[in-house]
Amino acid sequence: MESKTLSLLQKIIVGVIAVIAAYFYISIMKNTEEAGGSIDAMLRFTYIILVIALIGTLLVWLKDILSNPKKLMQTLIFVGLFALVVLIAKYALASNQAVDYYPNIHVDATTSNWVDTGLYTFYILAAAAILLMFLSPVLSLLGSGSSSNASSVEEIEEVEDTTDEVE
Repeated sequence: MESKTLSLLQKIIVGVIAVIAAYFYISIMKNTEEAGGSIDAMLRFTYIILVIALIGTLLVWLKDILSNPKKLMQTLIFVGLFALVVLIAKYALASNQAVDYYPNIHVDATTSNWVDTGLYTFYILAAAAILLMFLSPVLSLLGSGSSSNASSVEEIEEVEDTTDEVE
């Protein structure tokens, strides 16, 4: 019953949003010369919808995480590992040297440091993802290869036993 109510409520909200968006779209198309106010209103509406979607997503995620302590612990471990990667990138790899590659853009040392931190964090995480992509099949063959074969052999033997009993 509760899921039907939530589904109906979602459909109503989506319908209302669609009607408002259609109104703004039609008003923009009708008055292309004077569409400045409509575009501003549409952008504000888009920001509001984005904030509502983000809040809803965070609330559902928090409810799911807090209801399962195992998932909460796993999430906290991954957040801690990510923070460790960012700290390593910021304090061990990133430089404070401001560069003047573009004459019209002033970049100070702090901004340069944060850009370097973001780039090095990306490089570390990308390298870890690529490494794990190649190591995953090898680890699955080494670690669980024998146990998965044993379980499948046991399943086959069970199926053969039940077919013998049927005959």
